[in-house]
Amino acid sequence: MDELEWVCGRLPEARARAIEEGWGPELARVLDDVRDGTRPVTAVVEVVYGHLGLPVRPRGYAPVPGQEPAPPPPGTYICPGRHCSRTAVREPGGPLPECLVFDEPMSFR
Repeated sequence: MDELEWVCGRLPEARARAIEEGWGPELARVLDDVRDGTRPVTAVVEVVYGHLGLPVRPRGYAPVPGQEPAPPPPGTYICPGRHCSRTAVREPGGPLPECLVFDEPMSFR
């Protein structure tokens, strides 16, 4: 797993903790720099690691009661800009996987 994949997969929790603990503006600045290409993604990892150790928890979904979710088409989702090696599988009835670093939906292949 590369650094961008790590950040993208854990960004929702990192943002929530950053806001809660008062380092949200610092995280936002570093993410802006990564998006602009002026700082490496390791800067985000350093900020997050510097403030906390995040547990690995998958993001889940809950289907609407009484409805069977449709199975997703075969394939996988990849980083939209091919910046990292992260891949994701869309769960039946689940949301479209997103790259939270670049605020874009992941690309289907």
